[in-house]
Amino acid sequence: MKVYALAEIKRALQKIDVLPLIKEGFIAYSSGLTVVPPVGELLFDNPPGDVHIKYGYIKNDDYYVVKVASGFYGSSQNNIPPSQGGVMLLFDQKTGKEVGILVDECYLTNVRTAVAGAICANFFLPKS
Repeated sequence: MKVYALAEIKRALQKIDVLPLIKEGFIAYSSGLTVVPPVGELLFDNPPGDVHIKYGYIKNDDYYVVKVASGFYGSSQNNIPPSQGGVMLLFDQKTGKEVGILVDECYLTNVRTAVAGAICANFFLPKS
């Protein structure tokens, strides 16, 4: 199993046009070709924070993913950004074997959100 650090993830993304890939994912989701259960959540009082666990897969694809993202809002007192925690665990969909860990520190979520905005802007752009 390979562990991918944030720097490796950023380098790899420079070589990939993610827009059509993310668009395909949205189409698969909208077409009912995905399994995306409700979000799991852990809430903390002291220190205040939360952890969200998201998971899913595209039917008949090669992998499934479990994403864990945390935000602890007092972390800035310890020189840690509040939404610093984040990893994605990649598994083989046919065997359940671990394939990789992406220590993306929530970066991939930011990329996905930006690309989703670009897709929407392009879709709603005036045609003239």
